Amino acid sequence: MIYYVGLGSNLGERERTLRRAIECIKKIPAVKLLRVSSFYESEPWGVEGQPNFINAAIKISTPLEPLKLLNELQRIESELGRIRREHWGARTIDLDILLIEGREIFSERLTVPHKFLFDRDFALISLKEIFPEFDCKLHGDKIFRVQGSPIDFKLKLVACVDKNFGLGLNGKLLFKIPADLKNFRRLTLNHTIIYGRKTLQTFPNRQPLDSRRNIILSHTLKNFSGAEVVAGVEELFDTLNVAEENFVIGGSEIFNELIPRRFF
Repeated sequence: MIYYVGLGSNLGERERTLRRAIECIKKIPAVKLLRVSSFYESEPWGVEGQPNFINAAIKISTPLEPLKLLNELQRIESELGRIRREHWGARTIDLDILLIEGREIFSERLTVPHKFLFDRDFALISLKEIFPEFDCKLHGDKIFRVQGSPIDFKLKLVACVDKNFGLGLNGKLLFKIPADLKNFRRLTLNHTIIYGRKTLQTFPNRQPLDSRRNIILSHTLKNFSGAEVVAGVEELFDTLNVAEENFVIGGSEIFNELIPRRFF
């Protein structure tokens, strides 16, 4: 099933909490992250006199039934420090099932579409961004796009593939085309390149590339001379600079990990 989940936070490091929540959702067994919206700031809805919210929406696929997914989302809320004191009150994180493609639910625990979805511009705008076909009417609320979303890091994918989008074979590149290698160097020189441990093994002398900021995304590698090593996507976005050009160069696992955040 395809789900659209809304995220919101108005306490603590709001952008960081949303990115962390996305990673937690992605780690739910059988959940695949398909798309992430920009982050949007808005005034509190329902209860005034509290900090502004930052909201986003994500698209996921999973065979989990709605109530099982809801249980997982509420578990993540608790793990990220949510304490339920006041209805619509301030909170570190809020995770709501907004839509399920092809399903409507009306029960005591869960209503889908979300019962207040069409009253909240912050939810509609982020949902519309990742679901362009979604038909809705906005109310004119003051909503502002803010930095902190994975989209803001403007990841750029660079790859040389065959007609079937193959990247390599037996740990080696499929092609070594001089003109392509020259273009790769021109594009990435003095910028940030992001890659995995296996891609590092394809470099000359298996060393980081010169005159570039090398970031290795690896769950097993602890450190490497001449490069920064990050253990996961959450740590990666804490490390990146939104003003820099960030090139993702491989391999397939890294591409699959980062593509749902959208490339520019």
